[in-house]
Amino acid sequence: MKFVKISQKELKGMAKFYEGVMATAYEGLFYREGKVIGKGIIEVLDVNEDFMDRAEKLVKARGWVESLALSEDSAVSEGGIEVNEDSSTKTCHRLRGIISTIYEKKTGNMVDVKETACQSLGDDKCEFEVEVKGY
Repeated sequence: MKFVKISQKELKGMAKFYEGVMATAYEGLFYREGKVIGKGIIEVLDVNEDFMDRAEKLVKARGWVESLALSEDSAVSEGGIEVNEDSSTKTCHRLRGIISTIYEKKTGNMVDVKETACQSLGDDKCEFEVEVKGY
């Protein structure tokens, strides 16, 4: 598998461009991109007792965050590549998609992931609530 590196500055530029073209609709686009990226991350993982630990390490190794802690119903990250101190809104849409895909693989159910705190807004960490949707 081949990988490409994109700088934080380039990601910010893409977000600014898409926001100018699509207003806030770009957030959903970035979330869906994150779901695709998440599938690439989890495809090498078996669901077992160390699944979440290995998922954390892969997300970090791929450069999305400096740290990530996944628990039963939440995720906390620091140093995300999508963090943009110049923003007045939450910015970790791709990471939210990645997290969603990880939890869907782990639980076997659809999940809803909401970013409740964001370093782009001056919070110490980015925090995500994960709600498993029962079917």
